[in-house]
Amino acid sequence: MPQQLPVINIYVSDRAAGGVIMVRTKQDVERLEAELNRIHDSINISSEELFNHRIKGIWQRLKTSSGNEHLKTMPLDTILTLEKGFPVDNLMKNGFKTMKDIADQKIEDFMQIEGIDEKAAQDLYQAVSKIKSSVYEQAIPRVNPDDISDEDFNLLESIYKKWHLLKILEELQAKFQEYYEETIPDIEIAKKQKSFFGALFQPKEEKEKIRSAFANLNKSKHQKELNQIKKRLDYMLDFEVSKEELKKHFETENAFYYTEIEKATDFDSENISESLPPEAVEAVNSYPFDTRGLNITLRNYQIFGAKYALLYKKTLLGDEMGLGKTIQALAIINHLTQNNQGHAIIICPLSVVANWKREIEQRSDLQTFVFHGSNRDEQFKAWEENTGVLITTFELAGHMPLEKEHYLDALIVDEAHYVKNPGAKRSQNVYHLADLAEYVLFMSGTPLENSVEEMKQLISVLQPEIANSLTEEMHLHHPQAFRKAIAPVYLRRNRKDVLNELPELEIIPEWIHFGEEEEKFYQQAVKDEQVMAMRRAAWQGGTPDKSPKLEKLLEICENAKENGHKVLVFSYFKDVIQTISKNLEDGTHRAITGDVPNHKRQEIIDVFTADEAGSVLVSQITAGGVGVNIQAANVVILCEPQWKPTMEEQAISRAYRMGQSRNVVVYRLLTEDSMDVAMLEVLGEKADLFHLFARESDTASRILDEQEREEEEASIQKKVLELEKERFMESVR
Repeated sequence: MPQQLPVINIYVSDRAAGGVIMVRTKQDVERLEAELNRIHDSINISSEELFNHRIKGIWQRLKTSSGNEHLKTMPLDTILTLEKGFPVDNLMKNGFKTMKDIADQKIEDFMQIEGIDEKAAQDLYQAVSKIKSSVYEQAIPRVNPDDISDEDFNLLESIYKKWHLLKILEELQAKFQEYYEETIPDIEIAKKQKSFFGALFQPKEEKEKIRSAFANLNKSKHQKELNQIKKRLDYMLDFEVSKEELKKHFETENAFYYTEIEKATDFDSENISESLPPEAVEAVNSYPFDTRGLNITLRNYQIFGAKYALLYKKTLLGDEMGLGKTIQALAIINHLTQNNQGHAIIICPLSVVANWKREIEQRSDLQTFVFHGSNRDEQFKAWEENTGVLITTFELAGHMPLEKEHYLDALIVDEAHYVKNPGAKRSQNVYHLADLAEYVLFMSGTPLENSVEEMKQLISVLQPEIANSLTEEMHLHHPQAFRKAIAPVYLRRNRKDVLNELPELEIIPEWIHFGEEEEKFYQQAVKDEQVMAMRRAAWQGGTPDKSPKLEKLLEICENAKENGHKVLVFSYFKDVIQTISKNLEDGTHRAITGDVPNHKRQEIIDVFTADEAGSVLVSQITAGGVGVNIQAANVVILCEPQWKPTMEEQAISRAYRMGQSRNVVVYRLLTEDSMDVAMLEVLGEKADLFHLFARESDTASRILDEQEREEEEASIQKKVLELEKERFMESVR
């Protein structure tokens, strides 16, 4: 256990029986005054800075430990990356194998090795120091809730105590100050008490004041207040949190802990705004920002995103999925509301209307109104007459009686790539509202920079003068100029750039054979050119003894249960979901499909989150892949490859996002000698790899964007069918 904080240890109680201190003499008064001074000092040195200092110290030790582990994996010849010619062979002959082995060697130690003189030893020492410094600086400790070390526990406990005790401390400071101001005048007067003989020469009026001061100090009201103050200090002294309770809190409030670490360590990711010019970054950082009314602590990059949108007024936030675009939008609306600009509209897909309402009500004091359903006109009128957030869908955005004489403070458009076609009615609905609003935020997780024309179209609604300056030629041949041009309107950050604490993501392709009956079914589907039947042929066995794919899925679920993990299963097909649900035993929940109402989906997720380890949630990928957060699960199973890689990415992002504390393992179930091979080839991926999260190539990102188009999907399906028919014909010859 870590040492108690100084705030508590300074306090020394001097109680009489029953906790009441009767003040009768000048010595009693002086003891009371001394005790109050000790309490005052205890409270005053208790501060956020004190907690942060402790958190920062533990974090630094964890960074060093993490850096040491990294050094153990670095071969000795890493040092040659700084300069050729270091005597690596001499070092290896003396038993050194990794950078960790030589990390703590001094110049004189190196000089003891044959063939290394003083100059070489000095150069070697300086090179090792550079590598060590770099490794320690870049080390990112991660707390694994399934393997919490003593130092991890110290860190989490310090953060928990800061969160829990600082609130008590604020109340205590106010109560003590009130008590002190009421009693200090009487203490000063009571200290004038003289001895028996000295009192003979005191004026009667002065003696009367002294008697009155003693009486006041002994009032039950003051005694009660002082005892309450002491009890609160004693509570803080004795406060403990169990390892199990702390682990549970960390799992559910993971993002909060890393936010506190950022605050305590003055962490500021270099990648929060790397695409913006320095002058823009400075302008954003200096923008005044009001968080009163918010019931959430924002991450540094989220604060930056909200300030950015407020500074430039009409912007496009392209943060990757899982970074909390919803929270940033909420922070923007809240800031404006605090500054008497309280009418905001949110336009989003119907599937996430309930999620928006829930987030706003949980995370802020803002009123919400929903423009959907039979009472939408009443909701609109109530929103007009009050202040708050009106949530609606793309389809209904054009049905609101909002004209130019109405004043709209803020418009938030979720999944803004839905309105990239200027000819579509829903796009026109949104464009009209964007003209009326003073602040507009378009949000999209799609990497729009890889489709300049679509980006231009969205930017033209926000800041047309910038859109007019953008060209494909500038994007391809003058990327620096392109980034500078879009800096005041487009901001995008990736998970790996700003969520340094994210656990590992492992994507495992599982190649499985057809069952005997399934293979016959598949062959017939190929002959009949039935693509949908081909895609789900590997589930037709219906039971694990007839379907190897189903058997593998059940095996993964069983292993997850044994290891205390929860599982998310995604499939495109309802009949596949039914087959899986029927074969899963205890621990499965009602499946999420397109037939389940949106508000019911969140209820299912809440039950799943609260359930015990080993639970399995099965979802249609089109229903559960967007707009819901399911960090309770850290095993994801994708039952078949999808035409749109973004669909798989969105599904994985339900679990692998900010707030996830455990390593996430994704099992991608693929069938050998099937169209799955052709699908992956056509989509530009190797059969045994899945690079969506690596962001390694511009081509891959472009594919993600281009395949949003239905005609592209149809073309891909046709090509895959042709390739598979050709392969099939060759195999039966």
